[in-house]
Amino acid sequence: MSNFLSQEEIDSLLNNIGSEDESEGSGERYKVLTPIFELFCKNAGSVLGTNAGTKTLNLTSESYAKADFDAAKEKVGSDVLLLTLPVMSGNADGDMYLIMRKNDAATLANLMMMVEELAEYNPADSDDAISELFNQVMGAFCTALGADLGESASAGNATVAVFDMANPPFDGNTADMGLAKLSVDGMFSSGIALIIPTSFGDEIVAMKTPKAPSMMEMGIGISQSEMDQLTTMASSSSGSAGGASSFGAPASSFGPPPPHAPRVGGYTGPKDNIDLLLDIELDINIELGKSELTIKKILELAPGSIVELDKMAGEPVDLIVNNKVVAKGEVVVVDENFGIRVVSLVSAEDRIKSLK
Repeated sequence: MSNFLSQEEIDSLLNNIGSEDESEGSGERYKVLTPIFELFCKNAGSVLGTNAGTKTLNLTSESYAKADFDAAKEKVGSDVLLLTLPVMSGNADGDMYLIMRKNDAATLANLMMMVEELAEYNPADSDDAISELFNQVMGAFCTALGADLGESASAGNATVAVFDMANPPFDGNTADMGLAKLSVDGMFSSGIALIIPTSFGDEIVAMKTPKAPSMMEMGIGISQSEMDQLTTMASSSSGSAGGASSFGAPASSFGPPPPHAPRVGGYTGPKDNIDLLLDIELDINIELGKSELTIKKILELAPGSIVELDKMAGEPVDLIVNNKVVAKGEVVVVDENFGIRVVSLVSAEDRIKSLK
C-alpha cells in the first residue's frame, strides 16, 4: 500500500475543506440576517394588521436561507406580484424584493380602504393602494432597522409589477430568501417570500459585525502627551542656531508646549460647549395644516363637521421645533402609532425667511 496520496485524493480533500469553510461562513451570515428578516416580518405584520380593520392578520417568519425559487413557488404560488422595496442608509443601500400572491395583495389593499372582502387583482385599481400600503410597511421597518444598525435608514417608494419567477430582475444565484406565513382570519392563508440580494446583505452583515479595535484603542500608539513632546522637540530643532541637533537641548524642552501652541491631537474648541446642550429635550409638533374660521363657523361645529385645511392631499406635513419648521415628512404608522418619515429638511435660507 502506498504511503503517498494520489492527486485525486488531494483534490478531494481540498474541495472538502473549501466547502466546510463556505458552510461555516454562510452559517455566520444567516445568524446576522435572519433577525433582520424577522424584524421585517414583525413590523410588516404590525402595519398590515393595523390596516386590516376588524380582521385578524398574522405574519410569521419561517426560514431564511439561500434563494430558492422552487421553494418560493411551492410556498407562495406562481400567480404572483413582485414588490421592489428600496432601502437607503449611510452604509447599507439596496433593494429588497417581496413576492406575494396577486389576489392577497389586492385584498390587503381592500382592507386598507376598509372594504372587508376578497379582491381580484386589477393593476388599474390595486397598484397604487398596494404601493401606498407597503410604503407604510417600509417606513416602520426602516425606523426599526435604523435603530438596530445604529444609524438612520429610510425607504424609497415601493413599486409593483407582475412577476415571472423564470425571469427575475435580479440574479437569483446571488441572493438570500426569507419565507413567511401570511394569513387573514376568515379570508386567506398563504405565504410570502422576501428576497435580499447578496450585495445588500453583505453591507448589513458588515455593519452588524464587530470591528477590530484600532491600535490606539488597544493601547498601541502615541499618546497626546507624547505627541506634544515630539512637537516641542521638532520646534526646538528647527529653531537651534546653524541647524544644531536638538539632542543638546535642556531637559525642559521635553515639557508641554506653551499655552498658545496648537494641540496636535484634535480640536477641543466650541464643540465641547455644544456637547453640553445635546441632552436638552425639545418639544416637536407635527402640523397637518391650518385653516381660518369665523367665530360663527366655530360655534356651528358638531360631530361629523369637516374642517378644510390649507394643504393638498399627499402634500408633506411640517415638523416644527420651537415654533419653526425644520423638516417636512410623510405620515406613517409605526407599531400602531402615527409617526412621520422625514423626506426633506428646510434650508437655512427658508428658515430665515420664516422669521420675517
